[in-house]
Amino acid sequence: MAWINPPIEEVIKKAGNRYALVTVVAKRAKELVVERPEFFRDNQKVKPIELASREFYQGVYTIKHPEN
Repeated sequence: MAWINPPIEEVIKKAGNRYALVTVVAKRAKELVVERPEFFRDNQKVKPIELASREFYQGVYTIKHPEN
């Protein structure tokens, strides 16, 4: 599956910047691989990074920005 919907520009806006987006999605993808290895073994078309990206866009998790 290619990432077509939602457009990456919308997801970057939601994250605040590209660095924050990449960091949080990569961390969540690693968690998913540990939490649900059988899911990815049985559904090889779904990649952990794709699922983590979609979860972020849907609001399943958010980025906590430190207060200055």
